[in-house]
Amino acid sequence: MTLEPCYECNKEISTLARSCPNCGAPSKNTKKKTSSIPTTSEWTAEDDKKLLSLYKKRVPEFALAKILKKRLPAVRERIILLMKKN
Repeated sequence: MTLEPCYECNKEISTLARSCPNCGAPSKNTKKKTSSIPTTSEWTAEDDKKLLSLYKKRVPEFALAKILKKRLPAVRERIILLMKKN
């Protein structure tokens, strides 16, 4: 463990720290998490069919998002769009 200066407040912090205990700035050594959920919301006909089927079975929206590997707001928007079409 070594110490290095914080890039915000210049106080010495551990290289193992995720953030500065003084000012809260994230450490330069902190690796950003990459989400396993893709950011693009490309919907296929198969996704739509699955979504409607599960939604009609009253599967909670957060579970639908996990099943379809989509973000929750995108799932909600798609449900509204599909329900308007039907």
